[in-house]
Amino acid sequence: MITLPTLSGDSLRDDGPLTVADSVLARRFRLWRGPDGRRQVFSVYSLADAPDYPDAIALAVRRVGGRCVALWSGPAGTKARVAALAAGAQEIHLRIVPETESGPLAPE
Repeated sequence: MITLPTLSGDSLRDDGPLTVADSVLARRFRLWRGPDGRRQVFSVYSLADAPDYPDAIALAVRRVGGRCVALWSGPAGTKARVAALAAGAQEIHLRIVPETESGPLAPE
């Protein structure tokens, strides 16, 4: 049985596509805002196409009314795909973690 971490509404907020001027970029990249107010860019993938980057944070995401809702967060790879399927997510959003800790979106 999979236990899915819960995300509070205050932890992550969908901040829209990277740019609305370019439809390709709007579909491929999404901005998420953490509780500290910083925006971070995530790459958008279908569940089957999300790569297994070792140093990436994954969000299992469902689109609701044109917005994205994060259902789960954790490491990229198989664990993210399994959690996304269990949570009913439609996409996986990935962000490569820099060498330094990056606050509330850093993996646990």
